[in-house]
Amino acid sequence: MAVAGKSLIAMLGARLDLAAPLAIVDVGANPLGRPIYKPLLSKGLCHVWGFEPNPDAFAQLAGSEHATWLPLALGAGGPATLHVYPSSEMSSLYPLSEAAIGYLGHFRRHLGQDQKVSIVTHRLDDIADIARIDLLKVDAQGAECDVIDGGRTKLAQAVMVIAEMRFHRLYDGEPMLHDLDRTLRAQGFVLHRFLHQKSRMLHHSQKARVNAKALSSQLIDGDAVYIRSLEDRETWSDAQLRALALLAATIGSHDLALLAIDTLVARGLTRKTLPGAYVDHLPQELRA
Repeated sequence: MAVAGKSLIAMLGARLDLAAPLAIVDVGANPLGRPIYKPLLSKGLCHVWGFEPNPDAFAQLAGSEHATWLPLALGAGGPATLHVYPSSEMSSLYPLSEAAIGYLGHFRRHLGQDQKVSIVTHRLDDIADIARIDLLKVDAQGAECDVIDGGRTKLAQAVMVIAEMRFHRLYDGEPMLHDLDRTLRAQGFVLHRFLHQKSRMLHHSQKARVNAKALSSQLIDGDAVYIRSLEDRETWSDAQLRALALLAATIGSHDLALLAIDTLVARGLTRKTLPGAYVDHLPQELRA
């Protein structure tokens, strides 16, 4: 699905009558690319609490009046060992798996290059400055389940979680996709969609003669979007529906956004013209 344009986000933000900016928590905020919530941040429609324990990555986080960056590692709480690799995005509480990398044929340069650093992890529920969460985005290289389990209280009203989900292990002992799915479903979330999936071509004798991108068949991981189950929308608060509409628009799930808006219209909380105005702001290729 196409990601929402700036004009759609601005229009929706103005007409949803938010009581407060959305509360977004980004665990593993290493600024390697454009964060999915950037349109909301640039419009002042959210406040982000970002956590990044890697000092080099933390130093690159840009200042913003709508963001609070913390050099903390979130997880189960208590002492832990962080394996710091030459590429900051590979750092993990788990060591890279020699067997897995031997099969994949990638990431070999990182083997044996980790610096083991003693750290203390913090539970999300123990971060006093965060009063509520609308969206949790977590890319913690294997610690996703610990982060989610450590935030049960503050995630109780969250409407969306975007988590990196591992299909083929990279680290020894790390939780896999079925572990993360079970953890999220236990807190009332269901799988909505994948934003993207990453795959790699396995090494073979003919690798110099083929299109590596076209032959990348082994799935590695991907960012999965989970939402709180909408099967009984009567249990949702008005604020939750507003948050879902705006977040769904931001990630390009326009049908989900329109369903949330229709529910707000049915409750008499927004004008009946808003669903039509939403479609008017969609790219031409998404309109009939």
